[in-house]
Amino acid sequence: MVSSTLVNHCGARQVNAAELATIEPPAPTRTWFPLAHRAVLDSVCEAIEGAGFAICRSRLSVSHGGARFFGTLDLTTSIVEGVSLAVGIRNSNDQSFPIGFCCGQRVFVCDNLAFTSEIVVSKKHTRFGQERYLEGLARAVASLDQYKSSAAGWIEQMQARKLNDDRANSLLLQAYERKIIGLRLLPLVVEEWRRPTREEYRPRTAYSLFNCFTEVLGRERQSKFPAESALATMRLSKLLAPTTN
Repeated sequence: MVSSTLVNHCGARQVNAAELATIEPPAPTRTWFPLAHRAVLDSVCEAIEGAGFAICRSRLSVSHGGARFFGTLDLTTSIVEGVSLAVGIRNSNDQSFPIGFCCGQRVFVCDNLAFTSEIVVSKKHTRFGQERYLEGLARAVASLDQYKSSAAGWIEQMQARKLNDDRANSLLLQAYERKIIGLRLLPLVVEEWRRPTREEYRPRTAYSLFNCFTEVLGRERQSKFPAESALATMRLSKLLAPTTN
């Protein structure tokens, strides 16, 4: 699920696993071998549970007449207090993007979801695409504990990074200039930052600003444009990362 191949999911709708199983992939061609969405989901669930992690909630959505699938799985594993481990998965049956897997964090208090690109698996629908995806998936799941530690350190750094008004305004402008967030949503993030709706956003830190962004993205975009929102949080995490700013 690399950022260069994430696409907008226009008109997405939420489904359950049983509904997902009814969506059949088209017939393969000489060079393209699509996979059923449910098969991709099941392979991720099996890999996660086989590695000793537990899934507490799943959210699944399809778009483009069921041809594109995007899902998130929340795990019971805690990263820091109030934040759990989550993963994102995707698949397409219209040759729009490859099979993908990436890691992220779910913030309990506001139910925000954010992704980073530290662990990414992306494989094309070729003759051996499924085998290569399963191999990459196994390696990625084996790295979840390492990702958890890395994510915890990132969150703690963000919480410790103080932002004055000038720096916050600069980051808000950069997010708009880099097309992380559009003109319609930018004022909503500004309002959330200046007049936080949650007590957890009141500290003037990079992590509060990050959560103001994900609060707005979750409220305004995530249900209809899940992949676009995932890409936005990936790019946002890089913008706000203390190692680069």
